[in-house]
Amino acid sequence: MKWNFAAKFITAFLAFVGLNEVPTEEGKVALTEEQEGLLKDALKDEAKDPDGSKSLATMVAAIEKDLAAANVDQEKLRKDLREALTETSLSETEIEKVMQNEDGSIDQSAFLAAIKGEFKNQKELINKLMNSDEPDDSTELQELKNKVMRHSKTHLFGTGNSYDAFEGRPWNQRAAGVKVGATDWAKDTAQVEKLNGDLDLYYRENPTEIKSLERDKFGLPLFWNKVLNVVDIIADGTIISGEITQARKLPWLPKNKQLIKPEEGKVFPVQIDIEYVGYFLQKIEASWLNMMNNEGSQPYKESFVRFLVSELDKKARVEDRISSILGVHVDTPEDATVPGRFLNRQDGLLYQMYRAQKLTKKYKAFSLGTPTKMNIVDYVDGFMESLPLEIRRNPGMHFYVSPAWLKAYGDRYEQLHGTNNDYSGVPPYPKGYNNMPFEALHDLEGTDIMFVTFDDNIEILEYVPSEKSMYHFEKLLRKIYVMADYKLGIRLVHIGNKLKEGDPLEFKVQSIWSNDVPMFTKDYAIPLFDDATGEISAKFEHIKVSDDWKTSIATINNAVPGQLIKIQGNTALASVKNVVSSGNIGLTGGTFNLKSGGTLTLYVKADKSIVELSRTTAPEAAPSTKVNFDAGTIDANAGKEFYSTAVANETLDGITNGVDGQEISVYGPAGAATLTLANVAGNISMKTGAVLATAADVVKLVKVDGIWYESDRTIA
Repeated sequence: MKWNFAAKFITAFLAFVGLNEVPTEEGKVALTEEQEGLLKDALKDEAKDPDGSKSLATMVAAIEKDLAAANVDQEKLRKDLREALTETSLSETEIEKVMQNEDGSIDQSAFLAAIKGEFKNQKELINKLMNSDEPDDSTELQELKNKVMRHSKTHLFGTGNSYDAFEGRPWNQRAAGVKVGATDWAKDTAQVEKLNGDLDLYYRENPTEIKSLERDKFGLPLFWNKVLNVVDIIADGTIISGEITQARKLPWLPKNKQLIKPEEGKVFPVQIDIEYVGYFLQKIEASWLNMMNNEGSQPYKESFVRFLVSELDKKARVEDRISSILGVHVDTPEDATVPGRFLNRQDGLLYQMYRAQKLTKKYKAFSLGTPTKMNIVDYVDGFMESLPLEIRRNPGMHFYVSPAWLKAYGDRYEQLHGTNNDYSGVPPYPKGYNNMPFEALHDLEGTDIMFVTFDDNIEILEYVPSEKSMYHFEKLLRKIYVMADYKLGIRLVHIGNKLKEGDPLEFKVQSIWSNDVPMFTKDYAIPLFDDATGEISAKFEHIKVSDDWKTSIATINNAVPGQLIKIQGNTALASVKNVVSSGNIGLTGGTFNLKSGGTLTLYVKADKSIVELSRTTAPEAAPSTKVNFDAGTIDANAGKEFYSTAVANETLDGITNGVDGQEISVYGPAGAATLTLANVAGNISMKTGAVLATAADVVKLVKVDGIWYESDRTIA
């Protein structure tokens, strides 16, 4: 029973003492000794109060407070009691028996008997459910569900919210078990329009139900600032001042050199296009509801609309996070026939660093080499010592690194310092610099880049945050179209200022510091779309021509001295297209065939001429799983395919490592020698001996309970 309001609480009190109104004296509850004894006896077991006195005092105080706060209508109390009793399993006859006294009072004995019976029934049911195995289909569980999970006659879950209404919303009727058939989205345009309106209303009334960028910044550091209402570009001015003071002297010699540089940040339009065929949308709805019902209950918190949108939102927020770090913006052609990649929807943090370091020369990186698991602690120490002194000790700094390198730092730190008497665990910051905590960025994984900047130097830019959750639904020719548009960006508030090489202020007029390793993984490339001019832009160091490329490349624009440019071909081209030397590209090996799928590597010299460094004539092969061995044993942890390189006849002595269920293939040598596989006690079990005389001969073995059993063979 749910007596959550004052009137119902007082009604329960009256029922226990057998009165039709609260006995009071000067605003205080006045009970006889008999009534107090009855209440104490009823309360002591429930509250673990030895004699019930403490619980009674609490109840009386609460009632006196409620009576003082409102003029309680005694007739309303009786109505409230009847309403409360209807929430139990009592029949109408039993309820009438409780309410039947002629003087209007409650039949105390009938009430207590009914309530005790109700408690007993509930306790027996709960115990039975707790002690039974998987009671999903039992009558008792359905009975309990009917009591706890209630829908009103008009609304799902009885919420009263318009988007949970049954009328005109067959998806809500299905969720409540009222309607069995799937919604025919392709038949009624009004249903789609109502779906769209419900969604908009739901997000307005429940802004925190599904995590938004405003709430958790989609997985990026919580201390990063956010700037809203950025329509396109935001700019801040930074001022750099040179020396100003000097010794006293006679002549007037001013030296107030100052430079003001604007720093810009940009939001990029993001687009979501989704298309559902009505037939498949019916299946999605049915599958979702069946999944929930197979778990023994109907959906508790989400209607069909909310389920679909929340799944879309989850994926979009992940892509927001990744593109904010790894994105490189590429304009999609207006006549595009293939959807663009989410990584090319905006310029992310790493690209802004790449552009500032390699193209605009706004900041210089430290030459520290490549980190390894063995040198990582010294590597970080070297990084810290390379920072200007005032930055090393400046509060509010963060050291950004990938999770893998942060773990390697911790592991190596323990190896080096774990046995020290003063060892207190791996520090959450570089040793000796508690002003600069480590910050692991998930999307740096796979790279060696590490950088330091101020905690307020990175900002997330948005136009209108709520746009991300405003999905719009349209219908045409048996299809449902879902779309959303919003703007998002990220920026470094201040990066640095370009200085002459060797200037003593280098590393001091910048606000971000990093090592000089590649910022992106080796296979990261941006698409290159054909505008039929034969000219391309050197925005990024690794570009790959699109499948529909139709023009030879002769000129590269916007290249800067020192820049590396890799142009990757594409075997999907309809015909051969080349990189040629008729423009500003100097090729040493003749024209480069883009259809080969190979990669042409170029370098921009100090005079801005572009020269060839190397080329490949085929796509890069995937890492091989082949393992060569010459004799003795095989280590099953080393791979899946093992090729003999024996130059004389050999016999396999055994197989080490591996796990149960693992399967490996053993191939013969390519020369005149042979490889023999036979039984090895406790290690290899062959059906019969096998002699592998060629590289095409193969025996497959699977490990079961520590023994490698022959599962198949192909021998010429």
